[in-house]
Amino acid sequence: MSLFFVFSSGSQAFGYGAPPAQSSANNYTLEIYSDNESYNLGDTITFSGTVNKYDERRNLRISIFDSNNNFILTQKTSVNTDGTFLHSILLNEKFFDGKFIVKAQYGTSQAPVKKMSFEINSNDVTMEEKLTSVKIPDWIKNNAGWWADGLIDDNSFVEGLQFLIKEGLMEIPATEQGSVSNDNKIPDWIKNNAGWWADGLIDDNSFVQGIQFLIKEGLMKISN
Repeated sequence: MSLFFVFSSGSQAFGYGAPPAQSSANNYTLEIYSDNESYNLGDTITFSGTVNKYDERRNLRISIFDSNNNFILTQKTSVNTDGTFLHSILLNEKFFDGKFIVKAQYGTSQAPVKKMSFEINSNDVTMEEKLTSVKIPDWIKNNAGWWADGLIDDNSFVEGLQFLIKEGLMEIPATEQGSVSNDNKIPDWIKNNAGWWADGLIDDNSFVQGIQFLIKEGLMKISN
C-alpha cells in the first residue's frame, strides 16, 4: 500500500507522489502552406511555413493521406533557426487525381498536428497550359535543321515528330488528323518554319502549334 503525505502551511500544500509536470510537447505549434492548391501528376509541391519556437532536437514530419485517409508517404525536414521551413515533394506514381490531406507535426507524436489539403486535377489542364511548358529535345531541333537543308527526307523528320507525340510533348488527337498520302510528303514551304525554329528564330511552342495545325489540316501525317 502506497502512502501519500501532505504538509499544509497556510494556503500552500506540498505533496509527495503527485503526478509529473505536464509535457511541453503541446507548446510546439506550426503553420504550413503549399505553393498552389491544385497540381498535375509529375509536378512538385512545395511546402513552407513556420514553427512558433525552434528546437534543434526536433524535425518537422510531413505526412500525406488520400481522401479516404489511406497513407501515401511521410517525410522529415529540418527547420531553420529562425523557425521557418521549406520542403518539396514530387507528385510521382504514388499519387493520382483527387484530394489529399497533409498532416504536419514538429517533434514527437504528442505535438499538435496541423492539417491542410491539396488536389491533383490533371484533366483540368488545357492544351494552352501544356504548350507553355513544352521543351523539345535538342536532337529534334537538329533534325529540323537538317530537314530544312535537305539533308534528311520527310519520313525521317516525321519519325522525330512521332517521338514527340509518343512522349507527350505534343498532343494530337487521332480524330483531328487529316487524310494525306502514306509517304508523308510535306510541301517544301513548310520547311521554312523548321529552318527558323532550328536557327532559334521561333520558339518551341510556336513550332509545335504550327505542326499541330499542319496535321489537323491534313498537310502532314503522323501515325499512331
